[in-house]
Amino acid sequence: MKASEDSIRSVGLTLLYEPDEPNDPTVDIILVHGIGGHPVRSWKTSTGATPLPPTPSSTIHLTTPRKKLKKTPPTNTLRRSNSEPLLTSGQRPASRARSFLRKNSFKSSSRLRLELLEPPETPVAPIPELYWPLDFLPSSCPTARVCTWGYHTLRVDNKPLPLQNDVFAHARELLEELAEARAASNGAARPIIFVAHSTGGIIVKELLRLSELERDGPLKEIILSTSGVVFFASPHRATEHCTLLDAIKSMAGATSQMDPQDSVLQQLSGAHSLLAELGRQTFVRLWNDFNFRVKTFQESIIPTYRFRELRVEATIRRLASFIGDPRENAETIGALHDDLCKFASPDDHGYRALASTLTRMIDSEQEKRHVLTSKETECLAALVRPHSTLSETHPATTYPGTCLWLYDLHEFAAWHHRSDNNKNKILWIKGQSGCGKTILLKSLRRRLERQWAPAGASFIWTTAEGHDTTTPFSSGTSQQHQVNPANVYRSLLAQLFRQDPGLRKALLTLHSKHQGDFDEALIVSFFADDYIDQRIQTPTRRTFLFVDIPDDACPAYVEELVCRLSQLARNSDFSICVASAVHHNIEEANTISIVMHSRNTDDILRYVNLNLVAEWEDRNQTVMHLGQKAGGVFLWAEIVVNILNAAIAEGASQDLIDYTLAELPGDLFGLYEWMLSTLNDAERAESLVLFQWALLAACPLRLNDLLLAIRLTDPAPLSAYSRLGPFMALAAGCPSSLRDLRPLRNSEITSDTPAQFHRWLRARSIGLLELQPSSPNEPLGLQRIHPIHSSVRSFFLSARGFACLAPPNQLLSTPEEYLDLAHYTLLAACLRYLNMRDFDQHLTSTTTQNQRTLVLSSYPFLGYAAHSLLFHMLSPRFFRYFFPQREVLLAFSANRMRLWRRWTAVLGTAEPEEVMGRLDEGGGGVVGGLLSPVFGARFRLERKVVHDTGQEPDDDDDEQRVDEPACESPEHRGDECGESNGQQV
Repeated sequence: MKASEDSIRSVGLTLLYEPDEPNDPTVDIILVHGIGGHPVRSWKTSTGATPLPPTPSSTIHLTTPRKKLKKTPPTNTLRRSNSEPLLTSGQRPASRARSFLRKNSFKSSSRLRLELLEPPETPVAPIPELYWPLDFLPSSCPTARVCTWGYHTLRVDNKPLPLQNDVFAHARELLEELAEARAASNGAARPIIFVAHSTGGIIVKELLRLSELERDGPLKEIILSTSGVVFFASPHRATEHCTLLDAIKSMAGATSQMDPQDSVLQQLSGAHSLLAELGRQTFVRLWNDFNFRVKTFQESIIPTYRFRELRVEATIRRLASFIGDPRENAETIGALHDDLCKFASPDDHGYRALASTLTRMIDSEQEKRHVLTSKETECLAALVRPHSTLSETHPATTYPGTCLWLYDLHEFAAWHHRSDNNKNKILWIKGQSGCGKTILLKSLRRRLERQWAPAGASFIWTTAEGHDTTTPFSSGTSQQHQVNPANVYRSLLAQLFRQDPGLRKALLTLHSKHQGDFDEALIVSFFADDYIDQRIQTPTRRTFLFVDIPDDACPAYVEELVCRLSQLARNSDFSICVASAVHHNIEEANTISIVMHSRNTDDILRYVNLNLVAEWEDRNQTVMHLGQKAGGVFLWAEIVVNILNAAIAEGASQDLIDYTLAELPGDLFGLYEWMLSTLNDAERAESLVLFQWALLAACPLRLNDLLLAIRLTDPAPLSAYSRLGPFMALAAGCPSSLRDLRPLRNSEITSDTPAQFHRWLRARSIGLLELQPSSPNEPLGLQRIHPIHSSVRSFFLSARGFACLAPPNQLLSTPEEYLDLAHYTLLAACLRYLNMRDFDQHLTSTTTQNQRTLVLSSYPFLGYAAHSLLFHMLSPRFFRYFFPQREVLLAFSANRMRLWRRWTAVLGTAEPEEVMGRLDEGGGGVVGGLLSPVFGARFRLERKVVHDTGQEPDDDDDEQRVDEPACESPEHRGDECGESNGQQV
């Protein structure tokens, strides 16, 4: 739909063009003229003659002697700046030539008296009137909605009337009218591109400032929806030649054709108002904050001016219309100030530059609506690992009133508002383990989401992991804390895939070249060598990246990651925030560092003061002592408060509390050791098994699975380890039954209900383990066990925790031995469960998928035992590098291949490739890493276990037997064990 020129109102908002339905407009383009302008004539080429040729006869020049121009007698005719004068009877409009002469007859700043020579009679060629917002723009931007806005500036005798609205009042009018019109057309969230001429730029800046001050609602939507601003010779700054006031006066005089020294005109144009400077400063901040696009066009110095003062005026306007930021990509147009935005042809240089700018802005907004093609979806699926988590899984749980200190820091404000030289720097939050870095990072994300999500900002969260790029897998780790340095880059690329068209194109090429295989080396190489080394532009105006680096990551890995993220920040408009432990040897210039444990003391004191239940008179002294001893570690204070509250509830006196507080270690690991030392020998044995399963399982176990796993596990494995060594893990023993499992000894449990077992878990873990539901109403037995903090995992994986729970006379020599022994113990528990008689009638080679699903849901821990068996077999160093082929073959083929048949029946296949695929899938992708050529186990395992036993024997076929029984001792052999005794494989 296109409006007619006659229907355009001189005051208010007028819709010029709108795409026909069902096409939804991509953007709204709003034209705003300068003071004294008109919504049509400010953008329209004039009727009559072509511009005068630059000959001396048609040039304004200085004569001697100088003659003073005579003023015409006052007519007292009321004129509107944006319309024809209101003519009285008998009056005739002034000719264009006379208006042109009068326009150039105003006094200059030096008040020179100029002589104007009448131009000679020169033949002129008529040109048509062309209004490019209607005649050209719909063809150049067919998906845009085009509007123009006008306002009056009343005058008498070519002087403005006082007591009119100034440009700042007009900005409020435009803001309210625009918000109302967009709401009426269901386009409140549609992107906006402002095109402003001269002092119309002041109106646009003030409009954006007023919109940002709103808390919410339609008026706030204007700044949130602003996609770009195009300025035609608008005043932006002071220069070495003039002040901002001089530039505004000169531009106002040029567009209104009134004396720029008129005090009323200066007041109406905002030349003397502090709001002009405030609007300038605010606009730069909003530009950095909201990252909309800005383009400036400047008038060029016309060489036909023979008078220095006139050339200076043009130079002042030209320099003042330059913001001074390379992002604006300023261009000049060879025209006078008032004619800068008037184009006679679509091929006009100025119009081509404008159309190109608007097209880029519109294309950027259309890119946000991009729907992934089938090839792009396939590429993204290959990039994302099946078991990878692209964003945080657990919400922040900040204590009320904490984490607020961050937002008052100058360093944070500089990063947040991207001010000065901080536009492309990383905010690096450092702190000791347990001080609350991850909580602060999540709290910051939630706060920024509330502020920037309505503006269409993007939020990307990823957790870094790994020690360095040469360590593919660490001993004793599992899927829940798997080490893979490439995962952080894979996660970032996958989350940026939808919003970065350049990244999509590059990854599609890479996907086609490598047949869809994005291995780890390729991901790291592409991110480090290709992606971050080029300028990155996305249609999303603000993108926040949050990277949480674990405390146990080694300095080399942290330094490499921060360096690459710093390069990413330099070549993009992304706001990147990183949280990690303190690494004093790492220095990166492109970062803003905040040391958290030196700033959150007030948060800790607030928490302790509100939660410590002590009521004695010197309570404040106890609170201060506890807060100071915490040393900025919030987790330490939280645990100690719980310990002291429990003691106070049991009647502990103030002296006992003060003594306990003085005796408690001041570091987290020391505190954990002190807590474990409160357990007796039997409780330590049970706690050892509990922490082995909680921290070394291939994936976090459900509460019901953990109960059965602990009952299956030998609480004293060192005796068997001393006799059999690593092969203790493969001694599955004779088939048994669930009725034969040991009860939990010396415990408060009287039945096996989830609630009672949960109480036992909290007591044996001394509060270091917790349940985390995956959904709000998930049953207690299906919730998974996690450590309360990553420092608990680090404490045990360093073997310091396992050594605290081990019997004093059975300590091992190295930390790796504790982890290897734990995996041997867990592997033996899995084999023992798979070897039970309870599943004989339920799992056979003919079991259907539905029946298998029913069995797995009926027997807790069965699915984990089958899918994670290989993980625990290959995690110990000895089995990983020296795979026990013969022993594994004997274990799986014993008792007429009972264990092998049970295992493959649970997996649902006996085919070698399918077995490996399902093990890797069920183990969260960890088994695939263990079977990589780095460890050399895949070939031997497939050759000796799968291929040699690929065909299941019939139940009555006794030809293939083993020459060794699977039982540990002859006295425990049953009939099933005796069947295999003395037979050959």
